[in-house]
Amino acid sequence: MKKKENTKNIIIIILSMIAIFIINTLIVIAIITIDSLIPAEKVSGINNYNKNHYLNKYSGDLDSNLSIFPEKTTNMIDATFTSSIKTNLFDSDGFIILSTTYNEDNFKKEVDRLSKLTMTISDCKNKSYTNYVKYNTKDYSLPAYITIDGFGHTYEYALINQNTKKITYVYLAYPDTINSEYRKYLKKNKKEYLKEDTLNKYSMYNHSFDKGKTYMEYNDC
Repeated sequence: MKKKENTKNIIIIILSMIAIFIINTLIVIAIITIDSLIPAEKVSGINNYNKNHYLNKYSGDLDSNLSIFPEKTTNMIDATFTSSIKTNLFDSDGFIILSTTYNEDNFKKEVDRLSKLTMTISDCKNKSYTNYVKYNTKDYSLPAYITIDGFGHTYEYALINQNTKKITYVYLAYPDTINSEYRKYLKKNKKEYLKEDTLNKYSMYNHSFDKGKTYMEYNDC
């Protein structure tokens, strides 16, 4: 009798494991299917550039207040703008690209603004920490002011062309290294985008007050 009961119990356990596997597989398939059905919001043309639109619509998913991007287009020359943001079940992915030339005076003012970007993060109690924009001349084809450098698979930076007085502002979430819309603005080393552990990457908008166990975001408090 005991042998039959043990065999019965083993069969029940095996069937339960198979059922759990099937249910989990169906859930994953459902999530992928739902995500694939959600269309991306695509916007292009400098007349349609509106920084606040992205902050209002995608606020929590951006992990940024888009400090790198200018507020207005008034002083821009031959500017181009395009974006594509897709809202998934758990987050959003996509890109925002703004590229423009300035006259000498406005170019200097804009570079000065970028060089002074900061963000203070609080632990919502009695501690705070201030992050500063990073200046990088190695990773990209042009010198860059960087506010997010891979944290949470997100990138935010401005590429500076001193010769042409052109600045390209870039926001990427889960970038695709073969995407023709922004491939030329990516890092020289494309392997950087394949890394899975991104919490040790830089973000001006985040800070850990407990040695990396948790991270506070700029707007958590």
